[in-house]
Amino acid sequence: MCSVGYISFCRNTRKIVLKVWICAYIMLMMTCDGADISCPSECTCLTTFSQEEENSLRVECMRGDMKSIPVDFLDHKAEIVIISAPLGRPNYLTIGPIFTQPTPFVNLRELHIVNSNVPSIGQYSFWGLQNLRLVNLTHNNLTSIGADNFRGLINLTELHLDFNNIEQMPSETFRHLTALKILNLAHNQISALVPRLFRMLAKLFFLDLSYNPLTDLNPEVFKDIQHLRIFKCRRCLLRRVNTQIYHLVPHLDELDLGENQFKYLTSDEFISLKKLKKLKLDGNQLSVIVDNMFGRNRELRTLSLARNRLALLAPAALTNLTSLVHLDISHNKIDRFHLQTFAPVVDSLKTINFSGNNLPLNEIAIVLQILPEIHDVGLANLSLIDIPLNFFTYNEHLIALDISWNKISTFPYKLLTKTKFLQRLDISRNRLHTLNEQDLQRLEAIANVDLSRNHWRCDQCSADIMLVYMTTTVLNVTIRQLKCHSPLRLHGVYFGDLTLDGLELCSTTHEAQMSVIAGLMLLCVAILAAVTTALCCSRRRAAQYYTNEEKRRGHEHEHPEELLGRTDLGSVATIHAPVHLVTKGS
Repeated sequence: MCSVGYISFCRNTRKIVLKVWICAYIMLMMTCDGADISCPSECTCLTTFSQEEENSLRVECMRGDMKSIPVDFLDHKAEIVIISAPLGRPNYLTIGPIFTQPTPFVNLRELHIVNSNVPSIGQYSFWGLQNLRLVNLTHNNLTSIGADNFRGLINLTELHLDFNNIEQMPSETFRHLTALKILNLAHNQISALVPRLFRMLAKLFFLDLSYNPLTDLNPEVFKDIQHLRIFKCRRCLLRRVNTQIYHLVPHLDELDLGENQFKYLTSDEFISLKKLKKLKLDGNQLSVIVDNMFGRNRELRTLSLARNRLALLAPAALTNLTSLVHLDISHNKIDRFHLQTFAPVVDSLKTINFSGNNLPLNEIAIVLQILPEIHDVGLANLSLIDIPLNFFTYNEHLIALDISWNKISTFPYKLLTKTKFLQRLDISRNRLHTLNEQDLQRLEAIANVDLSRNHWRCDQCSADIMLVYMTTTVLNVTIRQLKCHSPLRLHGVYFGDLTLDGLELCSTTHEAQMSVIAGLMLLCVAILAAVTTALCCSRRRAAQYYTNEEKRRGHEHEHPEELLGRTDLGSVATIHAPVHLVTKGS
């Protein structure tokens, strides 16, 4: 009894302590949000708590339609300031030295001014903000920047200027940002990089120049950023890259040159990038990957060659890539493989995407047999009608499967019973029209399923079980988002808006009835045509008979000698026969 009472006492004590702590926390929050914090009416101010660092004051002004930043009403102890706007209600702001005068925001660590139509930064706008670590000015109208725009930001590590209209930058634009590590200039109008543009950025490890009309990259630009680890120049109109650049940045971990205009790469293209782990060449015009192209990139883990013009991978195209984990060769023109191509990656490869090629299933099956450790397979857009039941016999560890954009009309239940560890399945954009109870039970065991854009039939024979599963199982969200394809009355209606009583009658019975009716109609038409034809033939024969009868009667009154006189000898037999028959018949 004593032990039970002691335990009960301890539990009650814990509850009281917990309640006291909650009350104290609420009072602290009320104090922070009320008396000590100055907050404009169009903003939200709150104190954030973190175990890693001390409490920080966060100010968010997100409503839009702002014409000026209310710095006079902001608490100058703010450490994070976020000013943004919804897409339909942008701000129209200017910056200038508003955070430095008359009282500087000395504690400011992060400044985000986004979607606010800022036309320029202005000189000395950030002077004195020595604790500022991140400046985010994305989605504005900046057209040019200069070195004086960033003077005073000696501790800045991140600068985001993407999604602006910057056209040019002079040499040494970022010379005051000696601590900068991340620079994002993507989605601008930069057409050329001047020499020494990145001077004094010795610590820079991330540079994104994607979606700029850069037709060429000057090697002189990269002399000052030799510790670069991640470089992106996606869709930059590049036809070639001077390989001297790769010699200047030998520490690259990630290189993204996707969606450019490369037609050919030499076998020693990336020979200097021995630490490269991720390479994206998707969306170019490459027609071949030659032998040993990646022979020196032994640490490469991700390689994307999707959406090129590849007809074949050379037998030694993947030589030495013993660390390769992810390979994407989708949407090319590949119709066959050399088995030796995949020999170097047999033990390491976990993800492979065959989608959108001209590959027959037997070619893919042979490759999968030598890749028993594969976890993720892409088979989309291959015009598949079905997949053999033993297709994944050697791939028992399969976790993700993409068979979207095909012509599959029956759910591959027996195939998926052999993939016991499957957790992601994309079977969207096929021709499925219903799922039975077995199919739905298998889908319950898969965490992430995409069944959208199929030909779902919303009648009592096809959708009733699906609606039951929608309301009683974990497939609730998945099924609710599906849309009816037929009948026409329910086309486009979400399953979530359907009820069992609102379903159409079984379309199979209706279709059978219509088929019988159509068959009877065709039979009637055939009989009518036959009767009509018979009548026509009968009438023709009757007409012919009466015509010949009149001729024969006319001939009876003529003398045989007269007939002989009007015919030649060859016709005598022909004439005598009917005359004799008529005489005998009479």
